[in-house]
Amino acid sequence: MMKKITMTLVLLALTAAGVQAAALRLGLYYGPQTINEAKIDSAYLEGRKSVFSPCFEAEIWKGLTIGAGTEFGYDRRGRLGPEQSPATLGMSGWNVFLGYEIHLKQVGIFVHGGYVRASYRQTIDNPELSAFPVDQKKNSFFGSAGLKLYPLRFLYLSLKCTYVPLKVKPYDIEVDLGGFRFQGGLGFSLNL
Repeated sequence: MMKKITMTLVLLALTAAGVQAAALRLGLYYGPQTINEAKIDSAYLEGRKSVFSPCFEAEIWKGLTIGAGTEFGYDRRGRLGPEQSPATLGMSGWNVFLGYEIHLKQVGIFVHGGYVRASYRQTIDNPELSAFPVDQKKNSFFGSAGLKLYPLRFLYLSLKCTYVPLKVKPYDIEVDLGGFRFQGGLGFSLNL
């Protein structure tokens, strides 16, 4: 998976260089991820709910941006079923997006929308179910909006909210793993 992400980032950088990018940005975000399915969210009570989200972005024309990113770190543990079998749930993914950022002095207001490739994994420590592990991928779209504060020309602090709709059907029952990510971040901007 890292190979695909690296190749996507390199292709975006080359594309941005070919269209005379106005700015290149590299950021790292961190914050909690919610799950829409209340039963899933309440079953997995231990572990990390927050995700790391590094991203690369190129401003290609008067606030219009293209970018790519990844997210990882969601790793929950809990107990499922009447036997309270130990279980794990992990999620990660990568995305590409188109965005727009407007600058008002030292503040940037942005929106992003794009494609996400999500991976989700579930294991249940139960002899009857351990033969059916879940390790699948699903395509979806996402949208995000946020603010960037530029205390220095090359440095920004950011807050963003992202929503990813993600309904999956690992067995015969549809589960809504979609939800919000509320993240803060730090990044570097190179104005060309």
